[in-house]
Amino acid sequence: MQQICAFRSCGAPLPKGAASRGIRLCTLCRDVLTARLASLPGLYLACEQSLEVPRQHPIRMMRGRRPSGIRLDEVAAAVRSDTVRVLSSWCELVIEERGVTGLGSLDVKALTAFLQAHLDWLVGHAVAADFAEEIVALAADAERALNPTRVRTIDLGPCAEHGCGGRVRASIGAGGQGAVPQVRCDSGHDWPPRRWLDLRRLNAPVAGMPAERSTS
Repeated sequence: MQQICAFRSCGAPLPKGAASRGIRLCTLCRDVLTARLASLPGLYLACEQSLEVPRQHPIRMMRGRRPSGIRLDEVAAAVRSDTVRVLSSWCELVIEERGVTGLGSLDVKALTAFLQAHLDWLVGHAVAADFAEEIVALAADAERALNPTRVRTIDLGPCAEHGCGGRVRASIGAGGQGAVPQVRCDSGHDWPPRRWLDLRRLNAPVAGMPAERSTS
């Protein structure tokens, strides 16, 4: 029976006997996971910086209280909290099941480096799909927190990557007026402008990204 990628929205076929060799994710999904995991320390730091009040914008004192230097941004704060929680929980799984030495802190860089060191083991684990999906979702949540501009999402049809069962969507407005649309499928496969022609051939017209089948 043909093995398929464990990432639930992918479905790409794996090489014969892949599971017995510890392979549960296709090459594309493994690459996406690797990139998203590596991006988390930078996104975490960016969320921290977004909570800081810019010094060049003085804040009027209220009722004699000094400003704390932090503005309430529940989304960015929640993303930071979720990042530490999710990464530490996966580190705990590795520590418990592999019998390795635990980490001495909850520093996101250290947590990420630890998971990167055990990535081959994690993607071969029975919960590889859960791990991949949580990491990809964390990165996506952080990016949305850092770019809260109202975004229009357009469904472009099925992903043209071989064996991928995800839907490709264009996010228009994420980078401000005139910005190039961000095009990505549910599985995390990116579609830069140079590859839009591939989507045009397979799906609906792409124009400056298409204006059909809006989902929001």
